Amino acid sequence: MKILIVGSGAKEYSIAKLVSQYEETELVFVAPGNTAIDEFANCIDIKADDVDNLAEFAKANEIDLTVAASEKSIAAGIADKFNEEGLMIFAPTIEASKIANSKSIAKKFMYKSKIPTPKFGIFDRENMAVDYARKSKYPLVIKTDAHQHGENVFICDNFKIAKRIIEDLFDSAQKKVIIEDYIAGQEFSYYVISDGYNAMPLNSVVPYKSVLEGNGGAMTSGLGAYAPFYMIDSELESKIFKQIVYPALDELAKSRNQYVGILGIDIILDRSGNLNVIEFNSFLKEPDAQCVLSLLDDDIAKIMNATVVGSLVDEYREIASKPFYSTSLVLSSGNYPAEGAYGEVITGLEEAEEHCDIAYFNTLKDSGGNILTTGGRTLVLTTEASTLEKSAQKLYECVELVGFDSMKYRKDIGKTVFIGC
Repeated sequence: MKILIVGSGAKEYSIAKLVSQYEETELVFVAPGNTAIDEFANCIDIKADDVDNLAEFAKANEIDLTVAASEKSIAAGIADKFNEEGLMIFAPTIEASKIANSKSIAKKFMYKSKIPTPKFGIFDRENMAVDYARKSKYPLVIKTDAHQHGENVFICDNFKIAKRIIEDLFDSAQKKVIIEDYIAGQEFSYYVISDGYNAMPLNSVVPYKSVLEGNGGAMTSGLGAYAPFYMIDSELESKIFKQIVYPALDELAKSRNQYVGILGIDIILDRSGNLNVIEFNSFLKEPDAQCVLSLLDDDIAKIMNATVVGSLVDEYREIASKPFYSTSLVLSSGNYPAEGAYGEVITGLEEAEEHCDIAYFNTLKDSGGNILTTGGRTLVLTTEASTLEKSAQKLYECVELVGFDSMKYRKDIGKTVFIGC
């Protein structure tokens, strides 16, 4: 099988490395990929959102399956283009993925589908947003409409802070701002694979998004995670499908926008045991992907292929997962999500890779073979063990083996429980 993976981050690295090990895999291409991927796959100099050239490449090289892991690629309509050309593509269409690419569309979609979500307001005018914030209870959550790197979610303790955030967002040319009630509880992400009509659980993940230990400081796209969420049982899983997954897929199918691919759902489980959906994601997030793939005990390429051809539920009763816990930690350079540090030599990688999986994010290899930082999130380290405690302990033992000048990371992944906070 010839496989093309679209994207350039750590998750693309992890997927490419995994599928390259399968016996049936003939060749793996990654577009555009990164320098670390070159070790086991062929990087192609085509941007993730250049869907026309990606389709031409897939045809010219007789690609059997293309996996769009990049949000940019999905939003640019890679599924629509590949479907038009009769090419096998694991990704949702533009219309289906709008619930993941736009928070305002997602909120309206959830309201229409009766999917539980925190009370919200959507604003395209600064004065109306400020007036809404003035009359709201605190804490209050303010978000940008589109997914973006760095800070895009702000938890405000009072009106003064909320007003400043709203003004800053509109000054920075944000066209829409979402304001929603703050829900106290445990956030987790739940991932399913869907063929448009049916869905199967992939795994659940508890993310660590804040810069500081104890969930303080700026919110980021993710600095650590563990899987599975320890509170997931058959009853809660049934509730997730009944209240969220099936209503979402049914509503999309009604408008002939069947969702094919991985659907991620960010949920808060509140103190009363209620589910509150924050947003959707069009693929595995970073570093959730490393946790999920580490525990996968099935052939992900075959699963994706079955999903595209519509035989998922015929071929699989469930997607097998190892009975372990996995933890992932992001090592960042500089002051992510602000400025990053460039050109710092990373040491200890070979020794660390003997004890954990390392996925490469923003790195570069110089002429001497050294791996250098290129700013922001740099590496993702992942371990697994029979218990969460053992997995976290193993993870931080591996961290001690790696080093670069401005290396920063959270020290409480898998150690701190936030339920009921």
